[in-house]
Amino acid sequence: MVHSLGFAAVDAALFRRSVSHFATGIAIVSCMDDAQRPQGMTISSFTSVSLDPPTVLVSLRPGRTHALIRKRGWYGVSVLAGDQEPWSRHFSGRPQPGIEAAWAMKAQVPVLRDALAWFECEVDSVLQVHDHTLFVARVVDCDHVSGQPLMFYASGYHRPTSAP
Repeated sequence: MVHSLGFAAVDAALFRRSVSHFATGIAIVSCMDDAQRPQGMTISSFTSVSLDPPTVLVSLRPGRTHALIRKRGWYGVSVLAGDQEPWSRHFSGRPQPGIEAAWAMKAQVPVLRDALAWFECEVDSVLQVHDHTLFVARVVDCDHVSGQPLMFYASGYHRPTSAP
């Protein structure tokens, strides 16, 4: 495929391998479902956008959580600690035996109780970008604890080797 500017499209497999060399944190994006039960999914596409006002975004492909966030206009983000890899696997569609989420309910959304950091977010704008939707949101509440993060790099889980 050749783009309108005359250059060839980047090979999708090469792009995936190359972008995997950017280390990211792992988080769970969450919201309430129609039966008022917490719903969550693993993400690595969470970033701060602005400090004034506090603003973040998540990037999601269409699915259950995407539809619920679009409908409700709120989401929570729980940043996972280094020892919470089973949570990441559990919420990415690979249920882990013995895992039962311990949710803390904030004003509008659930967040994981033992997360390294959490954010309660009200959607400000929604931007469709190809096969993903960016949910830009104002942070209405947040907090954190001390600890090491769970990271994803080169298609695998990693933990820092030194203290923060």
